[in-house]
Amino acid sequence: MGTFATFTLGVAAALTARAFAPALGRWARPAVRTAVKQGLIISQGAQVRATGLREDLEDLVAEAREEMARESSGTAGSVAAGVAGARQPAGATS
Repeated sequence: MGTFATFTLGVAAALTARAFAPALGRWARPAVRTAVKQGLIISQGAQVRATGLREDLEDLVAEAREEMARESSGTAGSVAAGVAGARQPAGATS
């Protein structure tokens, strides 16, 4: 395609778009508005889910830190001894 043909095609496309722009705008605006609303709804849902996941993760981290603190303070040793004692048959003494 030559330069003149490309230029002519561009001018024809611009004139056609200008002629159909009002009708296209009246149709496209509600469609775009609906798409934006759906995007906002999806975004809000994702934010709610992310907040819930963040809270769950914070709870797990707090539980893990508490467990680590118990283990480092020696509480875990007494818990292990209690578990070992619970495994002894009834009537046995240590």
